[in-house]
Amino acid sequence: MKSGFVMLAGRSNVGKSTLLNSLIGSKVAIVTPKPQTTRQPIRGILHDPRGQIVFVDTPGIFLGRKDLVSKRLNEFVSETLEGVDAIVYVMDPTRDFGPEEEHIQRLLRASDIPKIAVINKSDLPISERRFEDIYEATDVGQTVALKLSAVKNKNLNLLVDKLFELVPEGDAHYPDLQLTDLGHNQWLEELIREKVFLALDQEIPYSIKVALEELETRPDGSRYISATVWTTEERYKKMIIGARASKIKEIGMAARKEIEMVTGLKVFLELNVKVDEKWPERFY
Repeated sequence: MKSGFVMLAGRSNVGKSTLLNSLIGSKVAIVTPKPQTTRQPIRGILHDPRGQIVFVDTPGIFLGRKDLVSKRLNEFVSETLEGVDAIVYVMDPTRDFGPEEEHIQRLLRASDIPKIAVINKSDLPISERRFEDIYEATDVGQTVALKLSAVKNKNLNLLVDKLFELVPEGDAHYPDLQLTDLGHNQWLEELIREKVFLALDQEIPYSIKVALEELETRPDGSRYISATVWTTEERYKKMIIGARASKIKEIGMAARKEIEMVTGLKVFLELNVKVDEKWPERFY
């Protein structure tokens, strides 16, 4: 049996979280167009007759910001390099090469961990993949390069086959049927945070946090969930709530529907928005 840890590396918004979800076959990481959606390494566990691969989805490299959140997220990437058996370097052919790409490539070239380079989004028309030639010429010491589509599940089988060649023999790290290391409460917090990002798009800063306050199963089998959306400024609080509470209602409805779909239970979700300019210091 084979068993190993595989890091998904790359800059923000190249599709690492989408790739993780597609590889696992279940939503274990939230996905939004917002940079730095992933806050900390999230593990997704692939079970296969050949063994087990634990994928580690990391925050994207995000240079140019000096705030505590950005600093800690970039540190997560370097820390995750330690102790993994292989690296999947994910590139986005729709975006030009930039300083973040250069930084992550420097880190990868300095590592002797086996690497696979993948160009994502191969389902898109060639006219949208304007920078594909640049990434085809990439050399970070990879053992193989692949083109795939995380959205369409294209060539994911080839990626998994190559990874099972690279990871060592060993016992499984997680029991059968476990798909992620996220606890249920953490998953709920992440899901609500995803809906905040999707509802507000570029209007709200990425540095918000959701904290679960209460989770109760009622006698009729329904669930009551209470959570707080923390932000750093009063003006952002107003954006999250919206005129006549329209945005927070939209966020709550989207989150409630997905929770009900996943759990099969009736859900009552209460969201509050609070301001604490120092929450990143306590969280990180």
